[in-house]
Amino acid sequence: MRIATSPINWNNEDVPDYRPWVPYPEILDEIQRAGYRATEWSSSLPEDPGRLKEDLEARGLRMVGAFVALNLRERSRHRSELERALAKARFLRALGARHLVVADAGDETRRQAAGHVGPEHALPEEGFTAMVEGLASLAEKLQDLGMALVFHNHVGTYVETGEEIARLLDSTDPDRVGWCLDTGHLVYGGGDLLELLGRYKDRVRYLHLKDVDPEVLEEAKRQGWSFQEALRRYIFAPLGKGMVPLKAALSVLLATGYDGWAVIEQDTTPADPTETARTNRARLVALLKELGHAETL
Repeated sequence: MRIATSPINWNNEDVPDYRPWVPYPEILDEIQRAGYRATEWSSSLPEDPGRLKEDLEARGLRMVGAFVALNLRERSRHRSELERALAKARFLRALGARHLVVADAGDETRRQAAGHVGPEHALPEEGFTAMVEGLASLAEKLQDLGMALVFHNHVGTYVETGEEIARLLDSTDPDRVGWCLDTGHLVYGGGDLLELLGRYKDRVRYLHLKDVDPEVLEEAKRQGWSFQEALRRYIFAPLGKGMVPLKAALSVLLATGYDGWAVIEQDTTPADPTETARTNRARLVALLKELGHAETL
């Protein structure tokens, strides 16, 4: 399993004011200090591939992918959204990355309902069909570029709950649309991680690993917190310190032969973010060793 991180551990675009922003290129130094050799792209990093590639190589780092939130629920936006996604894919390809991590963009209604979604928040059939068709079109174009599309389940969007994840995976081509399993978002959204993995383990082509604080989650449900409010209250716990059955999930994935990227994220933390990222990496390495596997890169 190949371990990577993301700038979101230091700079979170969803709550940009929760701590001082780490500037570029210092953030690459922090990623390196935390023990990583690979990272995703985010808006914390430049969009000039030449400059970024030089700065990454100088630190022994590589680029693995980027997260893009798209509104494909509206057919009228397909052209502009696909153009935006393909521009990011070409940028990533120039850096040697091969995965575009795509999520639904959500809206304010779903961000307010994060973690406590009801039937009234469901996406109408027309919007769901448009999303599936948009993903199919994007996947085909990415395949022509030599890039892979992996769909990210995400709270605050229309693919958050276990039922919504299953519906999306059942409705898309398994050869073209992989699953970026985000363990933290799945549990936060009320899904059963091991049950869904049992059904869709072969769809997992990319991982976002995080844990969930059960006490914060319970309070978030009780108080009806939005996604942003939950982030400010540190809903995502250090790996192994929350309610996500990480070891069991990793065991399932490793048994399938999964040897893709595992991107460790902890979107917000009250502690030092670099030390948190270092500790989370060490915990994942220890879990892999317990399961008889080792990190690869």
